Amino acid sequence: MGHTVRRALRHGGSAALLAAALLMGTTACGTPDEHRPLTPDEAQRLALARLSVYERGPASVRLRVPAADTDVGVDAVVDYAAHRALGSYRALGREGRVAWDAAGVSVAPGHGHPGGRGAATRWSTRAYTRDPVDRALRLVLALGSDRPENAQLLAQSGPRWLGERRLRGHTYTLFAGPRPAPHGPGRTAPSEPPVSPVTYWIDETGALGRVEAVLTSGADPVTVDFTGRRSPLPPGPWPAPAGPARP
Repeated sequence: MGHTVRRALRHGGSAALLAAALLMGTTACGTPDEHRPLTPDEAQRLALARLSVYERGPASVRLRVPAADTDVGVDAVVDYAAHRALGSYRALGREGRVAWDAAGVSVAPGHGHPGGRGAATRWSTRAYTRDPVDRALRLVLALGSDRPENAQLLAQSGPRWLGERRLRGHTYTLFAGPRPAPHGPGRTAPSEPPVSPVTYWIDETGALGRVEAVLTSGADPVTVDFTGRRSPLPPGPWPAPAGPARP
């Protein structure tokens, strides 16, 4: 990204919301000989992963976006029911607060916990760009859903078993998500479609521990870690909820 990191949280644009659209045309992690189709039980676990995130309440996440000159880090609370997130970011030696929802991104100067005393209120709001940082923020919002996927249809769209890894004292199964569908009129899927650029780390209880996503071909993956903590969404740049009507 070069110097775009400094600008990534400040300038406007637009991008697709769904993870599949965000990641279309990129390449996958892993090596082909590690992959195999999912069993029915594994497809069910993957189909319930985003619902599990949604049902566990506001989630604490840690986002890392690699770049040529620095990594952008974001620690945030995501309320999937409200489709909002708020936290702090670090990039190029600078810190600040960042909030985002379906409409766009808001940034404020300052540091420390966003819900703490003296939280910044001078928010600057803009539309999303196609910068990898913005695409990563939108990906975070897309990782929770109030309904499960259809496991049978999901299994037909090419997810793959990638193996098992240990993370924070837990064992996770790694699944490559559904393959992006071909775009455009007359486009057909290749005989050997690429593996999805999104990898889900799911434990034996169905909890999602990490998501890795390759946003740009040849680049290191963006990492979203679900830390397991549940926290209320701190106050942010959004209008306060209306109080009860007076009699």
